[in-house]
Amino acid sequence: MRRVAERPGPLRVLHVAHGWPPEDLGGTELYAAALADAQRRAGALVAHWTPASASPALSARGLRFRETFTRPEAEAAFGVACHAAFPETRGARPAGPDILHVHHLTGASMGIPGVARGLGARVVFTLHDAWLACARGQLVDRSGAQCAGPAVDRCARCLSTAVWAPLPPALADRLPLRRDLIRARAEALSSLRAHVDLFLSPSRHLPARLGIPCTWLPLPLLRPVLPAPPSPPGPVRFLFLGGLLPTKGPDVALEAFARLPAGAATLRLVGPSLPYDGRTTYADKLRARAAEVPGASLTGPCPADHVPALFAEADVLLFPSTWEENSPLVLREAGAAGLRIVASDLPGVTEVLGADRAVRVEPGSVEAWRRALAAEVRQGRARVSPLVTEPLDAHAARVLGLYGRLLEESPAREGSEPTRRDVPRAAL
Repeated sequence: MRRVAERPGPLRVLHVAHGWPPEDLGGTELYAAALADAQRRAGALVAHWTPASASPALSARGLRFRETFTRPEAEAAFGVACHAAFPETRGARPAGPDILHVHHLTGASMGIPGVARGLGARVVFTLHDAWLACARGQLVDRSGAQCAGPAVDRCARCLSTAVWAPLPPALADRLPLRRDLIRARAEALSSLRAHVDLFLSPSRHLPARLGIPCTWLPLPLLRPVLPAPPSPPGPVRFLFLGGLLPTKGPDVALEAFARLPAGAATLRLVGPSLPYDGRTTYADKLRARAAEVPGASLTGPCPADHVPALFAEADVLLFPSTWEENSPLVLREAGAAGLRIVASDLPGVTEVLGADRAVRVEPGSVEAWRRALAAEVRQGRARVSPLVTEPLDAHAARVLGLYGRLLEESPAREGSEPTRRDVPRAAL
């Protein structure tokens, strides 16, 4: 093993994601921000970069397909940001981070890990979804069916409307398949993989599905979640908490709920109306349908500090996703609050909750979900023992320990000498 040069100074970590709270509140963004805060508390110097933080011109809106995975202007902006990210150490040490931790590159560029490696950083990449291998991010095709896996012709057909945007789908599907662009994306992914020192995954299922060797690192609770108070008498209260997207399945939960006897329960759908394939028509239709169903309500996104109040006013969390979920944070939080959980029978769900923690239901089947909801109604209002999950600070220390081992053992680039940074002792 090559020994590292001892240089004083705290560890410098730069996190990269496609968005950052408070503007973006998806699970990936919330985790990245929480991890950054915990590492800062542990003594590391921490910064973050998103395309939008560099320039409004780097917004992910209106991109051509090639720009969704290769953007030289984003790489250039990222390189500038690396030099400016840690002004408190400028002059005393070479510019740039010791560790680049990538969480997502939507709207950025698959070339960003290579830029960081060129500056001498080690690169860690957490797989939060299937975006690296699947441009749609969820291994779900345009019809909503689960995909067998990436392949040039299969991807070219599925992505024809994205490749030929803004042409109408009917016209785009009659144009030649752009296999060249699918191959170019695969080549960009191959280059990215060559520049990543360590892939992390919160689930065991996804890396196997994508064929990417990973270190398994389950997600923590991002904030303490207290057990919900005892339920008062009344009908069972169902809660859906997540993005209003077809692949999250809120329509399945709503239709199953609509088939229950009137007054038997209530259903609250909470989440942002996100665009799907560039449109928000799904969320608009869901909102209109919820207004027709007695006992159902639909509200917008919930601030993170209001989530405990949502759990306190619910008995059963519904998780009706139809795509291969990776490691949903909402399951950990609802479990920690002691809510009962009815969830689609998916590998990522089982990994979080165990085989017996949730009632598992066939994804996408309204009738199967109706039966599951009816069984919950018969149980009445009751909660279960809280799910125990690793706290954030312990998880952050574990990640810092992984950084430290990379800095000691792995040269960042050919001919470069690894540089020892002062990783917080609790992490080593």
